[in-house]
Amino acid sequence: MTRPRPLAASFAAALVGTLAVSALAAPAQAADDIYAPPATVSGDPGTVLKQAPSVYALDTLGTRAKATVTKIQYVSTGARGDRTAVTGTVIVPDAAWKKGGERPIIAVSPGTQGLNDKCAPSKLIETANLYDGNWIRKFYEAGYAVALTDYEGLGTPSTHPYANNVALGQNALDVVRAAQNLGFSKTAPVFLQGFSEGGGATAGALELAPTYAPELKIKGAHATAPTADLAAIGKNIESSIYQTFLLFAVKMLDVTYPELGIRDLVNDKGAALLDEADTAYGCLPESLPSGWLDTRKLTKEGKTISSYLTRPDIAAQLAELKLGQRKIGVPFKVTSSWADDVVPNASVKQAAKDWCGKGSAISYSTLWAPTHVASGYEGSGQAVGFFNDLVAGKAFTSNCGWLF
Repeated sequence: MTRPRPLAASFAAALVGTLAVSALAAPAQAADDIYAPPATVSGDPGTVLKQAPSVYALDTLGTRAKATVTKIQYVSTGARGDRTAVTGTVIVPDAAWKKGGERPIIAVSPGTQGLNDKCAPSKLIETANLYDGNWIRKFYEAGYAVALTDYEGLGTPSTHPYANNVALGQNALDVVRAAQNLGFSKTAPVFLQGFSEGGGATAGALELAPTYAPELKIKGAHATAPTADLAAIGKNIESSIYQTFLLFAVKMLDVTYPELGIRDLVNDKGAALLDEADTAYGCLPESLPSGWLDTRKLTKEGKTISSYLTRPDIAAQLAELKLGQRKIGVPFKVTSSWADDVVPNASVKQAAKDWCGKGSAISYSTLWAPTHVASGYEGSGQAVGFFNDLVAGKAFTSNCGWLF
C-alpha cells in the first residue's frame, strides 16, 4: 500500500493532528461496499483495504460533528489467528488541538451491541444510536481523534467473536494502525478506552501491545467493567435478562474453538439458537428481551450452560482469555460498580490485583452506579478527564498497594 505523501511545509502547521486521507491509501468506496471483504485478505495488520466518507451524528435530530469522518475496512488478526477484514470509523475534529503537542488519538472499543451485522458501531454512530457515543462525544468535544473498531464479524461476514479479549484486543490495536496508514501521525499519543466487552478489548489490547503492536505510542488507557473472567460472567447472568449475552458467548466458543465440541452439549433447540444467533436478535436493548432464554432448556442433560464451563478443556480455553495474566506497561485506570449485575465486581478487582502483582501501574476504583449499564455512563464519562490529566503531564498515582 502506498502511503500518503508528506504535507507541504506551508500547510503542516495549520493541519497538525488532522487526518490527511490520501486516495493512494486505499481506493474510495461506496459506503455499502465497505462491509464486503476481498476474497482473500492479505497485508500487514492495519493495512487499509477500503475507505469512504462517513458522518458522526451527535444526536438523533441529525446534528453532525464538525470533523473528518472516514469509514474504513482494514486488515486485522482474527480469533483463529488468520488475517481478516474488519471495519471501523476514524473521527478527527475540525477544530484545532489546543492542549499542546500533537493531537492524540483514542482507540475506542465499543461495548456489546449484538451479533447482527446491523449492529456494527460504524453504522450506529451515523444515526446517534451507539450508546458509546455518549463518551465519544466527550472525546470529540475535548479535541481528541477517535479510532472506533467494529470488531471482527460485525458488519462484515462471519461470526463476531463475542467477548474474546485476545481477538478484540488485536482489532483495537489495528484500527489505530489503520488510522495512521490513512495519514494520522504515527508519533501522536495513543489512548485506549472501553466499557464492558469494550473494556475487555481495551485490557486485552494493553496486554498484547508490547509484542503485537510495540510501535504504537500508547500513553494510557481507561476501562469500565472489563470482561475479565468469562466463566464468572456466565454464572452471574444465566438466570437473568442478560442470558442473551451468554448465548453470544457460547456462539463464540462454538465457532472459534470447534474442537471443544460445544455444539454437542446443546439440544436441537440450542443448536438452532446458535445457528440463528447472528441474525435472529437485534441490537441492544432490543436483543435483551427477545433473547431472554432459560439456558437449562438448551442442554441435553438439563444442566446449566455455566456448569459445562468447568469442564477441563473448556475451562482451559476460557483461562487463556482471562485478563490479568500479563503486565501492562502504561497508566491504566480501571473502574467497576459494586452492584454490577453482569460483570462481577470481584472479577474486575481480581484482574486489577493480578496486574498489580505483575508490576503494572493500575488505578482501580469502585463505582456507586447501581447496575452494569449505569456503570458504563458513570465510569466511561470519567475517561476524558483522565486522559486530559495525562496529556497535561499530571502524575499518575497507582493504588496497587491499597487493593485488598
